[in-house]
Amino acid sequence: MLWLLLPVLLLVYLLYRARRPRVRPWAGVWLWQRGRRKRFRPRLDLRLFLLLLAAALMVLALEDPPLGPSPMVFVVDTSASMATREGAKTRLDLAKERLLPLLERTPEAVLVRAGEKPEAYGPAPGIALRTRLLALEARDREARLEEAIALGRRLLKAPVLVASDGPAPPGAEGYIGVGSPRENLGIVAVAQGFLALGNSASRTLVAQVEVGGRVEEVRVPARGFARLENLPPTFTARLLNGGALDLDDGAGFGLKRLGVDYPKAPALERLFLLLGAVPGEEVRVRIGVPQGLPDRPTLYLAPSGGNPTPVLLATPHPLLEGVALLGERLPPPP
Repeated sequence: MLWLLLPVLLLVYLLYRARRPRVRPWAGVWLWQRGRRKRFRPRLDLRLFLLLLAAALMVLALEDPPLGPSPMVFVVDTSASMATREGAKTRLDLAKERLLPLLERTPEAVLVRAGEKPEAYGPAPGIALRTRLLALEARDREARLEEAIALGRRLLKAPVLVASDGPAPPGAEGYIGVGSPRENLGIVAVAQGFLALGNSASRTLVAQVEVGGRVEEVRVPARGFARLENLPPTFTARLLNGGALDLDDGAGFGLKRLGVDYPKAPALERLFLLLGAVPGEEVRVRIGVPQGLPDRPTLYLAPSGGNPTPVLLATPHPLLEGVALLGERLPPPP
């Protein structure tokens, strides 16, 4: 709006001058005008000055954002969809371009990275958070925008501006939307000898998948999924015509035999041989009753049979993800 300042002031001045009272001749006016030409002393016109000042203030009040920046909380969506290409740039790149000028002129700011676990930087002068903004990457499975807004407000009581490719979240004073509908093919699931492809387009697309040096073509229905089966037990796959998002164009699957440290007993050797385990240090097996919290994943085997005992404690481990053991009663071995 600043470009309006000079034209508005000029217009006010011309209109004011156009409404000056008409000069009426009187006795001696010729001598007065002649003397005025010889030595002109401008006189302050207070009314004109006040009119110009009011017009300038009106134009400055229309400036958006205001000339006097206020503290601000900036929330940036860093979910994987923000890595979608929009021409030569990603959606996250576009969000950074639009946020950077606002961030640099903010006297006090908080920058919140909205991912699976929101992270906040600040409060600090906006220019000090410039490097943090430029270093953000889109790699999370989801963006918890409402949690990110709440985190930013706890650190700084100020308006919140959100940049995302999703709908505007509730509770934000400002929203910058980036991205447009784009067609995309992607690898959405892998398992032993199997992978699944997803299609976000409203038409059927043919996916070209390179697996083990061979290219397979799979028809993927509109907004649906398709399977590619009978793959080797261990494989890497690459989607050659993925579309707008690069993160879901590659995948792989491999089997790793679990390393187990167990007592040298024939029965245990046969058991872990049947389970496909090999000697190693990933899981420790002991015969006895635990006397405290173990320092690494440990399986305790009862020294003798007895009544079922409820599980009171289980150490978190990736191998037990999704397995609820607390409160279960494990029967004694036969």
